[in-house]
Amino acid sequence: MRIFQEIVRQGSFTQAAEKLHYVQSNVTMRIQLLERELGDKLFQRTKAGVTLTPKGKILSEYAEKIIFLSDEAQKAVSGSGEPEGVLRIGSGETTSSVRLPSYITKFHAKFPKVQLSIVPGNTGDLLQSLLRRELDGAFLYDDFSHPETAAYPVFTETLKVVAPKGFKMKKPLESFPENRSILVFKPGCIFRNRLEQWLFAQKAGPVQAVELNSMDAILSCVMAGMGISLLPESILKSRKSERFVQSVSIPKEFSLVKTYFVVRKDVTPTNALKEFRDGLLTSTA
Repeated sequence: MRIFQEIVRQGSFTQAAEKLHYVQSNVTMRIQLLERELGDKLFQRTKAGVTLTPKGKILSEYAEKIIFLSDEAQKAVSGSGEPEGVLRIGSGETTSSVRLPSYITKFHAKFPKVQLSIVPGNTGDLLQSLLRRELDGAFLYDDFSHPETAAYPVFTETLKVVAPKGFKMKKPLESFPENRSILVFKPGCIFRNRLEQWLFAQKAGPVQAVELNSMDAILSCVMAGMGISLLPESILKSRKSERFVQSVSIPKEFSLVKTYFVVRKDVTPTNALKEFRDGLLTSTA
């Protein structure tokens, strides 16, 4: 199954063999045996490499679950009870840079054998990674919903409109300055969604969106007078930005955002994940 899934990921027998440190003939033989056992072809060869056949696509879904359950069973049987091993947690920038440092410092000191990895991303991307079992848990904002997940509320963020010093925020905003833009993350970001919703409610005219890849980049561009944004108050305080920008409160329906710690329902948590989750809920209660 691991060889099969590596070929799926690489799209090539040769590259899969190199990744797994096997000779290609061994990889080819294993797949031929698997196809013989199942009585059908799993891969279709093309000039660009290999692609899955319809039966191969079905097997790939099961292979992912088989590998995961095999690893989970091994951890459960061989574990000493002390939290250890790799713990992969997804998080957005606000949570990882403002909310988590104190907690994960204490967690690391208490459970040094746990190899904690914080994986960055937005809510949509992290949710998909969690569903693909690439993450053990993730911090997601409240614009998500999925029946296969269990969500625990942990933080609440208050968003504020951030503008350059001296920026005149007229009400209503029908005449948004032509030389100003909204500074945002890529589509799918809840901060961007809320800002666009608020502007629409204020009857602001069409505005140009400039996409940036970090809070610091957005703040720097706001300070330089490029435009406005909508950011968590906790970020503004942690960066001590109030001296360089002005922030404006907006109604709660746009400004309040809850953060949840999310795991899969069908996964029995490892000792490391259980301690991480339970300690987090206790510290934020």
